[in-house]
Amino acid sequence: MEREGAGGRSGHRTSAPSRGRPLDPARFLEGLNPAQREAVVHGDGPLLVVAGAGSGKTTVLTNRIGYLIAERGMDPERILAITFTNKAAREMKRRLASSLGPVADDMWVSTFHSACARMLRPYADRVGLPRSFTILQEDDCRRLLRDVTDDLGFDAKQLSVGGTKALISAAKNRLVGPRQLVVETDDARGSARARIYAEYQQRLRRGGSVDFDDLLFDTVTLLRDHPDVLAHYQERFDTVLVDEYQDTNRAQSALVELLVARHRNLCCVGDGDQSIYGFRAADVGNILHFAETFPGTRTIVLDRNYRSTGTILDAANAVIANNELRPEKNLWTDAGVGRQICVREADDDGDEAAWIADQTEGLLRRGARPGDIAVLCRAKAVARPIEAELVRRAIPCRTVGGTPFFERREVKDLLAYLRMVVNRDDELSFRRCVNVPKRAVGDASIKKVRSFARSYSLSLGLVLDRRHEIEDLPNLAREGLDAFVALLDAAMAAAATGGPAAALDVVLADGAYLRELVAGARDAEEVQYREESVEQFRSIASDHASIEDVVDLASLVTADDDDDDGSRVLLMTIHASKGLEFPHVFVPAMEEGVFPDRRCTEGAELEEERRLAYVAITRARRSLYLSHARQRRVLDQVRRPERSRFLDEIPTDLVDPMDQPMAASENGVDRFASLKAQLGL
Repeated sequence: MEREGAGGRSGHRTSAPSRGRPLDPARFLEGLNPAQREAVVHGDGPLLVVAGAGSGKTTVLTNRIGYLIAERGMDPERILAITFTNKAAREMKRRLASSLGPVADDMWVSTFHSACARMLRPYADRVGLPRSFTILQEDDCRRLLRDVTDDLGFDAKQLSVGGTKALISAAKNRLVGPRQLVVETDDARGSARARIYAEYQQRLRRGGSVDFDDLLFDTVTLLRDHPDVLAHYQERFDTVLVDEYQDTNRAQSALVELLVARHRNLCCVGDGDQSIYGFRAADVGNILHFAETFPGTRTIVLDRNYRSTGTILDAANAVIANNELRPEKNLWTDAGVGRQICVREADDDGDEAAWIADQTEGLLRRGARPGDIAVLCRAKAVARPIEAELVRRAIPCRTVGGTPFFERREVKDLLAYLRMVVNRDDELSFRRCVNVPKRAVGDASIKKVRSFARSYSLSLGLVLDRRHEIEDLPNLAREGLDAFVALLDAAMAAAATGGPAAALDVVLADGAYLRELVAGARDAEEVQYREESVEQFRSIASDHASIEDVVDLASLVTADDDDDDGSRVLLMTIHASKGLEFPHVFVPAMEEGVFPDRRCTEGAELEEERRLAYVAITRARRSLYLSHARQRRVLDQVRRPERSRFLDEIPTDLVDPMDQPMAASENGVDRFASLKAQLGL
């Protein structure tokens, strides 16, 4: 039975540490600086740790958890730790397992969305969802929005799906439903999108589905509207810890406020200077006004940096000091001054790409691994000429943001089958897999199925049960639907005894899917790629007990979770680099109109652009290369931008202006050395 109240106050020690030798609290204080130690040993009540870049915030979070368990006897099962990426959650789990042993397995360590999915599913009926609800992926949501836009008679050219999706996502992250959005809207375009939002939600519900933003919205709604559920989770978790709190939106902060309202044992770690997700509805005010939201907050600042050289930190501090809305913090290090920051003015983007490739080759010759080097871009388009130049020189590289595993065609097909096995109302999954492989159920037949559903106000599952009542359905299509439903029934029976992998075996048993899959491949290499993807997905399915677990995993994994083995130079956006560090960092295109973005040159938008610059600079450990071009080709137009104001905010004594590449190579010859030889130097 779960005990009531917050952990530690009752003096009751749980059995968790007794699985092995008793945990020594002192081990969680070893090697900490005074500010880190103060955060780890904090008692009850809200705690805000303002953690600068590279200041050891993950160490503080994991050591605080260990200290609570070892010193205060807190039950690991009653600790909720929330991160922003699955990769961060895995890293925290790994550290906790290393220091705590098997008791770490009992903890909830997950992203906001994963935690919400876990909290929501047992009570899904309270918010009008089946417990087997499907979490739609982004392209499924967009396809549904296209359908809704067309069905309501709106012109998709006038109301882009992307714009509508962004508006709906922002509304949900502000906890604004369709009715409230109608009230807020004062123009025709906004009113149209509010109508689309309302219909989109109705179809999601009718299909027993949610999108990513619904996980937050529906969980907050569940807790607000059902006091018994709120009380259950408030008692379930004695303490809540949140990483990267500066990136929370209104829905996420509301969730945290609800969960800790009773015991107020909250530890949030974050840095307002690194709040860069305003486009995802992140509200930096959540951390700037934390003490007002949680009265009695103790604030501890971690400003000692363990990552970068003094020169890099001085540059970052100088840039971010120009922001008005920020915490009082100045990063410092005792790791030494380090080399100056290299700043280069290139002739054009081609020259800039060649210079970055030159410098990269020089770093590799001097012993750097490719994975030690990162090119961080404000916009994806900036990376293209650089990637092309690296590829031309056979420098191994990877642009972060390729097709993730769960976005591959064959994996999405099989996921659609699994979703249909547990949720016959999932129309999007139905449309994806009903005719894959071919069953003579084409678009025209699918339209008749949908029309029948609308005419009789039936869910898809009920339509499939009554499929023989659909008029004008060709016999071949009727036979195809019969075969499809029989396949789902067989897969469901197999899953009941053999789990999700057994269900996949039923889908793949006759070989028709694989034959059609490889028939569309361009060459033998793609055939192997697709077959391996199917086998990898089946292997993943075999590791899970239920289909729901598999589809949740696929829906909750994000592009941020992609790992790298260090064998390639990485090109990525600055947003994607958040939380990472590299010995050597290049930041190209530091020009007005690019960085800062031309749409973000005033007020709060400019301050967020400056925070992006701060994040980019503080990713570097040893050397930092910044560049801009006198002219740059953008959409077949040549522009002559001014250099970025952020470059001018770096003190000149920290900068080494580079008019010529220093470590350039051409056909194996060091051009700089060659130039010196020609001059007799």
